[in-house]
Amino acid sequence: MTPYRHFKCNHCGSDLDYAIGLHSLKCISCGHVDPIEASALDRYLVHDYKAAISQINYFDPSDIQHELKCENCGADFVLADNVHADECPYCDLNVVVPVQHERQLSPDGLLPFEVVQSAAEASFKKWINGLWFAPTALKRKAIQAKPILGAYLPIWAFDAQVDSEYEGQRGDNYTTYRNVRVKVNGKTVSRRQAVTKIRWRHRSGRVFNQFDDVLVLGSFTLPLKFQRFLSVWDLTQTREYNEKYLSGFRSELYQVSLPEGFKRAKDVMYQTIRATVKRDIGGDHQRIHHIDSTYHEVGFKLILAPMWISAFNFKNKSFRYVINGQNGKAHGERPWSIYKIIGSVMMLAMIAALIYVLTQQ
Repeated sequence: MTPYRHFKCNHCGSDLDYAIGLHSLKCISCGHVDPIEASALDRYLVHDYKAAISQINYFDPSDIQHELKCENCGADFVLADNVHADECPYCDLNVVVPVQHERQLSPDGLLPFEVVQSAAEASFKKWINGLWFAPTALKRKAIQAKPILGAYLPIWAFDAQVDSEYEGQRGDNYTTYRNVRVKVNGKTVSRRQAVTKIRWRHRSGRVFNQFDDVLVLGSFTLPLKFQRFLSVWDLTQTREYNEKYLSGFRSELYQVSLPEGFKRAKDVMYQTIRATVKRDIGGDHQRIHHIDSTYHEVGFKLILAPMWISAFNFKNKSFRYVINGQNGKAHGERPWSIYKIIGSVMMLAMIAALIYVLTQQ
Protein backbone atom coordinates (compact mmCIF):
# COMPACT_ATOMS: atom_id res chain seq x y z
CA MET A 1 0.00 0.00 0.00
CA THR A 2 1.22 3.50 -0.86
CA PRO A 3 1.88 5.80 2.12
CA TYR A 4 0.00 9.09 2.12
CA ARG A 5 -0.65 12.19 4.20
CA HIS A 6 -3.95 13.32 5.67
CA PHE A 7 -4.61 16.58 7.49
CA LYS A 8 -6.74 16.42 10.65
CA CYS A 9 -8.04 19.15 12.91
CA ASN A 10 -6.16 19.30 16.22
CA HIS A 11 -9.38 20.44 17.93
CA CYS A 12 -11.98 17.87 16.83
CA GLY A 13 -10.17 15.37 14.59
CA SER A 14 -12.24 16.10 11.45
CA ASP A 15 -10.86 16.77 7.97
CA LEU A 16 -9.01 19.96 7.17
CA ASP A 17 -9.66 21.35 3.67
CA TYR A 18 -7.80 24.15 1.98
CA ALA A 19 -9.83 27.34 2.53
CA ILE A 20 -9.87 29.07 -0.85
CA GLY A 21 -8.42 32.56 -0.70
CA LEU A 22 -7.24 32.31 2.90
CA HIS A 23 -3.93 30.42 2.49
CA SER A 24 -5.10 28.24 5.38
CA LEU A 25 -6.61 24.87 6.16
CA LYS A 26 -10.09 24.98 7.67
CA CYS A 27 -11.90 22.27 9.63
CA ILE A 28 -15.09 21.11 7.94
CA SER A 29 -16.71 20.46 11.33
CA CYS A 30 -15.66 23.06 13.90
CA GLY A 31 -14.33 25.76 11.57
CA HIS A 32 -10.86 25.90 13.14
CA VAL A 33 -8.36 27.64 10.85
CA ASP A 34 -4.77 26.44 10.50
CA PRO A 35 -2.58 28.89 8.48
CA ILE A 36 -0.29 27.44 5.82
CA GLU A 37 3.31 28.53 6.17
CA ALA A 38 4.48 28.85 2.57
CA SER A 39 6.46 31.76 1.19
CA ALA A 40 6.09 33.25 -2.26
CA LEU A 41 8.16 31.29 -4.78
CA ASP A 42 11.42 33.01 -5.71
CA ARG A 43 10.64 34.59 -9.09
CA TYR A 44 14.25 33.99 -10.18
CA LEU A 45 14.17 30.27 -9.37
CA VAL A 46 15.09 28.22 -12.44
CA HIS A 47 16.63 24.79 -13.04
CA ASP A 48 19.22 24.15 -15.73
CA TYR A 49 17.52 22.19 -18.52
CA LYS A 50 20.61 20.45 -19.93
CA ALA A 51 21.75 19.32 -16.50
CA ALA A 52 18.28 18.00 -15.66
CA ILE A 53 17.74 15.91 -18.80
CA SER A 54 21.19 14.35 -18.38
CA GLN A 55 20.10 13.00 -14.99
CA ILE A 56 16.48 12.01 -15.70
CA ASN A 57 15.71 8.38 -16.35
CA TYR A 58 14.52 7.74 -19.92
CA PHE A 59 11.26 6.23 -18.63
CA ASP A 60 10.28 9.30 -16.55
CA PRO A 61 7.37 9.83 -16.43
CA SER A 62 5.70 6.42 -16.28
CA ASP A 63 2.03 5.77 -15.58
CA ILE A 64 1.31 5.22 -11.90
CA GLN A 65 -1.69 4.04 -9.90
CA HIS A 66 -1.63 4.35 -6.13
CA GLU A 67 -3.25 1.65 -4.01
CA LEU A 68 -4.30 3.10 -0.65
CA LYS A 69 -5.95 1.90 2.53
CA CYS A 70 -8.20 4.52 4.08
CA GLU A 71 -7.31 5.14 7.72
CA ASN A 72 -10.80 6.52 8.32
CA CYS A 73 -13.14 3.80 7.00
CA GLY A 74 -10.62 1.01 6.35
CA ALA A 75 -11.53 0.60 2.66
CA ASP A 76 -8.92 -0.22 0.00
CA PHE A 77 -9.09 1.98 -3.09
CA VAL A 78 -7.03 3.04 -6.10
CA LEU A 79 -6.39 6.60 -7.22
CA ALA A 80 -6.86 7.40 -10.92
CA ASP A 81 -3.80 7.13 -13.17
CA ASN A 82 -1.10 9.70 -12.34
CA VAL A 83 -3.15 11.31 -9.56
CA HIS A 84 -1.38 11.87 -6.23
CA ALA A 85 -4.06 13.81 -4.29
CA ASP A 86 -7.78 13.09 -4.11
CA GLU A 87 -10.33 11.68 -1.65
CA CYS A 88 -11.48 8.26 -0.53
CA PRO A 89 -14.48 7.30 -2.71
CA TYR A 90 -16.23 5.73 0.30
CA CYS A 91 -15.88 8.33 3.06
CA ASP A 92 -14.40 11.44 1.31
CA LEU A 93 -11.20 11.39 3.39
CA ASN A 94 -8.65 13.72 1.76
CA VAL A 95 -5.35 12.04 0.90
CA VAL A 96 -2.08 13.38 -0.53
CA VAL A 97 0.71 11.07 -1.74
CA PRO A 98 4.19 12.71 -1.61
CA VAL A 99 5.26 13.39 -5.20
CA GLN A 100 8.96 12.69 -4.65
CA HIS A 101 8.16 8.99 -4.39
CA GLU A 102 6.74 8.85 -7.92
CA ARG A 103 8.55 11.43 -10.12
CA GLN A 104 12.16 12.45 -10.44
CA LEU A 105 11.13 16.11 -10.55
CA SER A 106 8.95 17.60 -7.82
CA PRO A 107 6.80 20.75 -8.14
CA ASP A 108 8.69 23.93 -7.32
CA GLY A 109 5.52 25.82 -6.48
CA LEU A 110 1.81 26.14 -6.99
CA LEU A 111 -0.83 28.75 -7.64
CA PRO A 112 -3.46 28.40 -4.88
CA PHE A 113 -7.16 28.33 -5.71
CA GLU A 114 -8.70 31.80 -5.50
CA VAL A 115 -12.11 31.04 -7.09
CA VAL A 116 -14.70 29.07 -5.10
CA GLN A 117 -16.87 26.42 -6.73
CA SER A 118 -20.07 28.52 -6.81
CA ALA A 119 -18.20 31.33 -8.60
CA ALA A 120 -16.76 28.81 -11.08
CA GLU A 121 -20.25 27.48 -11.87
CA ALA A 122 -21.52 31.05 -12.36
CA SER A 123 -18.60 31.70 -14.72
CA PHE A 124 -19.56 28.63 -16.74
CA LYS A 125 -23.15 29.87 -17.15
CA LYS A 126 -21.93 33.31 -18.21
CA TRP A 127 -19.61 31.71 -20.76
CA ILE A 128 -22.41 29.54 -22.19
CA ASN A 129 -24.73 32.53 -22.50
CA GLY A 130 -22.08 34.58 -24.27
CA LEU A 131 -21.16 32.08 -27.01
CA TRP A 132 -21.53 33.46 -30.54
CA PHE A 133 -22.91 31.24 -33.30
CA ALA A 134 -24.08 28.66 -30.76
CA PRO A 135 -27.41 26.83 -31.24
CA THR A 136 -30.27 28.80 -29.71
CA ALA A 137 -31.33 25.81 -27.61
CA LEU A 138 -27.88 25.49 -26.04
CA LYS A 139 -28.56 27.99 -23.25
CA ARG A 140 -31.72 26.09 -22.26
CA LYS A 141 -30.60 22.51 -22.76
CA ALA A 142 -26.91 22.41 -21.84
CA ILE A 143 -26.74 19.98 -18.92
CA GLN A 144 -23.69 19.53 -16.72
CA ALA A 145 -22.70 15.96 -17.41
CA LYS A 146 -20.65 15.43 -14.28
CA PRO A 147 -19.82 17.33 -11.08
CA ILE A 148 -17.35 20.13 -11.42
CA LEU A 149 -13.92 19.02 -10.18
CA GLY A 150 -11.30 21.18 -8.53
CA ALA A 151 -7.88 19.99 -9.62
CA TYR A 152 -4.26 21.09 -9.72
CA LEU A 153 -2.66 20.32 -13.08
CA PRO A 154 1.10 20.46 -13.73
CA ILE A 155 2.49 23.30 -15.85
CA TRP A 156 6.04 23.52 -17.23
CA ALA A 157 7.53 27.04 -17.30
CA PHE A 158 10.55 27.54 -19.60
CA ASP A 159 13.09 30.34 -20.00
CA ALA A 160 15.45 30.63 -22.98
CA GLN A 161 17.64 32.97 -24.96
CA VAL A 162 17.30 32.33 -28.69
CA ASP A 163 19.49 33.40 -31.61
CA SER A 164 17.83 32.92 -35.00
CA GLU A 165 19.29 33.23 -38.49
CA TYR A 166 16.82 33.61 -41.32
CA GLU A 167 16.42 33.97 -45.07
CA GLY A 168 13.40 35.45 -46.79
CA GLN A 169 12.07 38.23 -48.97
CA ARG A 170 10.91 41.77 -48.37
CA GLY A 171 7.99 43.07 -50.41
CA ASP A 172 7.48 46.80 -50.94
CA ASN A 173 4.34 48.19 -52.52
CA TYR A 174 4.59 50.53 -55.48
CA THR A 175 1.93 52.09 -57.68
CA THR A 176 1.67 51.93 -61.45
CA TYR A 177 -1.14 52.86 -63.81
CA ARG A 178 -3.02 51.24 -66.63
CA ASN A 179 -5.71 52.38 -69.03
CA VAL A 180 -9.12 50.77 -68.63
CA ARG A 181 -12.38 51.20 -70.58
CA VAL A 182 -15.41 52.21 -68.49
CA LYS A 183 -18.91 53.44 -69.26
CA VAL A 184 -19.86 56.96 -68.20
CA ASN A 185 -23.39 58.19 -69.01
CA GLY A 186 -23.77 55.42 -71.53
CA LYS A 187 -20.49 56.18 -73.33
CA THR A 188 -17.30 54.12 -73.23
CA VAL A 189 -14.31 56.18 -72.20
CA SER A 190 -10.68 55.50 -71.28
CA ARG A 191 -9.56 56.08 -67.72
CA ARG A 192 -6.24 55.68 -65.91
CA GLN A 193 -6.52 53.23 -63.03
CA ALA A 194 -3.99 52.94 -60.20
CA VAL A 195 -2.62 49.43 -59.66
CA THR A 196 -0.63 48.38 -56.58
CA LYS A 197 2.18 45.92 -57.22
CA ILE A 198 4.85 44.38 -55.00
CA ARG A 199 8.60 44.58 -55.55
CA TRP A 200 10.34 41.61 -53.87
CA ARG A 201 13.95 41.63 -52.65
CA HIS A 202 16.02 38.95 -50.91
CA ARG A 203 16.67 39.48 -47.20
CA SER A 204 18.69 37.55 -44.62
CA GLY A 205 19.71 38.37 -41.09
CA ARG A 206 19.86 37.41 -37.45
CA VAL A 207 17.48 38.20 -34.58
CA PHE A 208 17.53 37.63 -30.83
CA ASN A 209 14.64 36.74 -28.49
CA GLN A 210 14.57 36.27 -24.74
CA PHE A 211 11.76 34.24 -23.22
CA ASP A 212 10.65 34.09 -19.59
CA ASP A 213 8.09 31.63 -18.24
CA VAL A 214 6.73 30.16 -21.45
CA LEU A 215 4.00 27.90 -20.07
CA VAL A 216 2.93 24.51 -21.41
CA LEU A 217 0.51 22.02 -19.88
CA GLY A 218 2.17 18.94 -18.39
CA SER A 219 -0.99 16.82 -18.35
CA PHE A 220 -3.07 14.86 -20.86
CA THR A 221 -6.29 15.46 -18.92
CA LEU A 222 -7.18 18.41 -21.16
CA PRO A 223 -6.61 18.57 -24.93
CA LEU A 224 -3.73 20.50 -26.48
CA LYS A 225 -6.19 22.95 -28.06
CA PHE A 226 -6.75 24.35 -24.53
CA GLN A 227 -3.04 25.26 -24.37
CA ARG A 228 -3.37 28.97 -25.15
CA PHE A 229 -6.09 29.51 -22.55
CA LEU A 230 -4.13 27.56 -19.94
CA SER A 231 -1.04 29.72 -20.47
CA VAL A 232 -2.47 32.83 -18.81
CA TRP A 233 -1.59 32.99 -15.11
CA ASP A 234 -0.38 35.60 -12.67
CA LEU A 235 2.85 33.88 -11.67
CA THR A 236 3.68 36.56 -9.09
CA GLN A 237 1.15 34.75 -6.86
CA THR A 238 3.04 31.44 -7.00
CA ARG A 239 3.73 29.93 -3.58
CA GLU A 240 6.38 27.42 -2.62
CA TYR A 241 5.02 23.89 -2.99
CA ASN A 242 3.17 22.74 0.12
CA GLU A 243 0.98 19.62 0.25
CA LYS A 244 -1.54 21.38 2.48
CA TYR A 245 -2.82 23.42 -0.48
CA LEU A 246 -3.91 20.14 -2.10
CA SER A 247 -6.20 19.01 0.72
CA GLY A 248 -9.72 18.74 -0.65
CA PHE A 249 -8.64 18.83 -4.31
CA ARG A 250 -7.36 16.43 -6.90
CA SER A 251 -3.76 16.89 -8.03
CA GLU A 252 -1.94 15.27 -10.93
CA LEU A 253 1.64 14.21 -11.51
CA TYR A 254 3.21 15.48 -14.73
CA GLN A 255 2.60 13.17 -17.67
CA VAL A 256 4.32 15.25 -20.36
CA SER A 257 8.05 14.61 -19.97
CA LEU A 258 10.52 17.46 -19.56
CA PRO A 259 11.96 17.08 -23.12
CA GLU A 260 8.46 16.89 -24.61
CA GLY A 261 7.45 19.91 -22.58
CA PHE A 262 10.38 21.90 -23.98
CA LYS A 263 9.48 20.77 -27.49
CA ARG A 264 5.98 22.18 -26.99
CA ALA A 265 7.45 25.36 -25.51
CA LYS A 266 9.60 25.81 -28.62
CA ASP A 267 6.43 25.64 -30.74
CA VAL A 268 5.06 28.53 -28.67
CA MET A 269 8.35 30.46 -28.90
CA TYR A 270 8.47 29.99 -32.67
CA GLN A 271 5.42 32.22 -33.14
CA THR A 272 7.22 35.09 -31.40
CA ILE A 273 10.47 34.38 -33.25
CA ARG A 274 8.61 34.44 -36.57
CA ALA A 275 7.01 37.80 -35.70
CA THR A 276 10.46 39.19 -34.80
CA VAL A 277 11.86 38.00 -38.13
CA LYS A 278 9.01 39.70 -40.00
CA ARG A 279 9.74 42.98 -38.23
CA ASP A 280 13.41 42.64 -39.07
CA ILE A 281 12.65 42.00 -42.75
CA GLY A 282 10.46 45.09 -42.81
CA GLY A 283 8.53 46.35 -45.82
CA ASP A 284 4.86 45.94 -46.59
CA HIS A 285 5.00 42.16 -47.03
CA GLN A 286 7.34 39.42 -45.84
CA ARG A 287 8.15 35.93 -47.00
CA ILE A 288 10.12 33.66 -44.68
CA HIS A 289 11.96 30.81 -46.37
CA HIS A 290 14.02 29.51 -43.47
CA ILE A 291 14.63 30.11 -39.75
CA ASP A 292 17.45 28.36 -37.88
CA SER A 293 17.24 28.92 -34.11
CA THR A 294 19.81 28.14 -31.42
CA TYR A 295 18.64 27.97 -27.79
CA HIS A 296 20.88 29.12 -24.93
CA GLU A 297 20.53 29.33 -21.15
CA VAL A 298 17.44 27.10 -21.14
CA GLY A 299 15.84 26.86 -17.72
CA PHE A 300 12.62 25.49 -16.31
CA LYS A 301 10.43 25.06 -13.27
CA LEU A 302 7.36 22.96 -12.50
CA ILE A 303 4.21 24.58 -11.15
CA LEU A 304 0.79 23.22 -10.17
CA ALA A 305 -2.06 25.38 -11.49
CA PRO A 306 -5.67 25.40 -10.14
CA MET A 307 -8.56 24.56 -12.46
CA TRP A 308 -12.23 23.71 -12.18
CA ILE A 309 -12.95 21.00 -14.76
CA SER A 310 -16.20 19.47 -15.97
CA ALA A 311 -18.28 18.76 -19.08
CA PHE A 312 -21.79 19.47 -20.33
CA ASN A 313 -24.10 17.46 -22.56
CA PHE A 314 -25.90 18.81 -25.61
CA LYS A 315 -27.72 16.62 -28.15
CA ASN A 316 -26.08 13.43 -26.87
CA LYS A 317 -22.57 14.86 -27.11
CA SER A 318 -20.20 15.77 -24.30
CA PHE A 319 -18.22 19.01 -24.34
CA ARG A 320 -15.37 19.63 -21.89
CA TYR A 321 -14.76 22.99 -20.26
CA VAL A 322 -12.41 24.47 -17.68
CA ILE A 323 -12.52 27.49 -15.37
CA ASN A 324 -9.24 29.13 -14.37
CA GLY A 325 -9.07 28.64 -10.59
CA GLN A 326 -7.10 31.86 -10.17
CA ASN A 327 -9.14 34.41 -12.16
CA GLY A 328 -12.44 32.62 -12.88
CA LYS A 329 -12.30 32.83 -16.68
CA ALA A 330 -13.97 29.98 -18.59
CA HIS A 331 -13.05 28.17 -21.79
CA GLY A 332 -14.10 24.95 -23.44
CA GLU A 333 -15.40 22.91 -26.30
CA ARG A 334 -18.70 24.09 -27.72
CA PRO A 335 -21.26 23.28 -30.44
CA TRP A 336 -21.75 25.56 -33.47
CA SER A 337 -24.94 26.45 -35.31
CA ILE A 338 -24.33 25.95 -39.03
CA TYR A 339 -27.54 27.86 -39.75
CA LYS A 340 -26.37 30.95 -37.86
CA ILE A 341 -23.00 30.84 -39.59
CA ILE A 342 -24.55 30.51 -43.07
CA GLY A 343 -27.02 33.27 -42.25
CA SER A 344 -24.24 35.61 -41.14
CA VAL A 345 -22.18 34.88 -44.27
CA MET A 346 -25.22 35.59 -46.47
CA MET A 347 -25.92 38.81 -44.59
CA LEU A 348 -22.33 40.00 -45.05
CA ALA A 349 -22.48 39.13 -48.75
CA MET A 350 -25.69 41.15 -49.14
CA ILE A 351 -24.14 44.13 -47.34
CA ALA A 352 -21.03 43.95 -49.55
CA ALA A 353 -23.19 43.77 -52.68
CA LEU A 354 -25.25 46.76 -51.54
CA ILE A 355 -22.11 48.82 -50.87
CA TYR A 356 -20.77 47.90 -54.32
CA VAL A 357 -24.01 48.99 -56.03
CA LEU A 358 -24.09 52.29 -54.14
CA THR A 359 -20.44 53.09 -54.93
CA GLN A 360 -20.99 52.36 -58.64
CA GLN A 361 -23.92 54.74 -58.73
